[in-house]
Amino acid sequence: MPRHCTICDHAEREAIDQALVAGEPFRHIAARFDTSTGALQRHKREHLPGHLAKAQEADTVAQADGLLDRLLALSRETAEILEEARQAKHHELALKSIGRIERQIELQARLLGELKDGQPVNVLILPEWSRVRSVLIEALKPYPDARAAVSTALLAVEGHNGHPR
Repeated sequence: MPRHCTICDHAEREAIDQALVAGEPFRHIAARFDTSTGALQRHKREHLPGHLAKAQEADTVAQADGLLDRLLALSRETAEILEEARQAKHHELALKSIGRIERQIELQARLLGELKDGQPVNVLILPEWSRVRSVLIEALKPYPDARAAVSTALLAVEGHNGHPR
C-alpha cells in the first residue's frame, strides 16, 4: 500500500510548496511547519505541483524584466542629462554622461545575454554610439581645435575596429 503524503494534507501546504519551490533548506521548512525532512523530500519529488515550479520560473523572468526596465529608465535619464549638459555647454558633465552611457550599454548587453563576461565590448557598432558621437562633436563646436582633435581620434578608432593606433 502506498504511503500517505502528510504534506499534501497539511493545513499550510501552499506555504510549504512555496518554500520548497524557493529552494529553502528542508530542515528549515521542517522546523517551521513541524514536519520531517523525509516527508518534504518525498512530497517535492512526487507531489509538488508543476504549476508552482512554473510560477517560480515566471517570477524569475519577471524579476529580470524588472531589472532591465530599471536599467532602461536609467539609460533614458542619463541621455537626458547628456542632452542638458550639451545644451548648457557643460562639457565635463557631457563626457561623464557619455562614459556612463557606455557602461549602461555594456550592462544591458550582459543582461540580454548578448555579451558574456570577459568578452570585449565594441560600442562603435551599437546604434547608441552614433548619437553619442554626434552629441560629443556638437558639444565641441565652440572649441574648433578640440573638435578637430576628437574627430581625428574618433575616425582613427572607428577605422581600426575600435582599437586606436
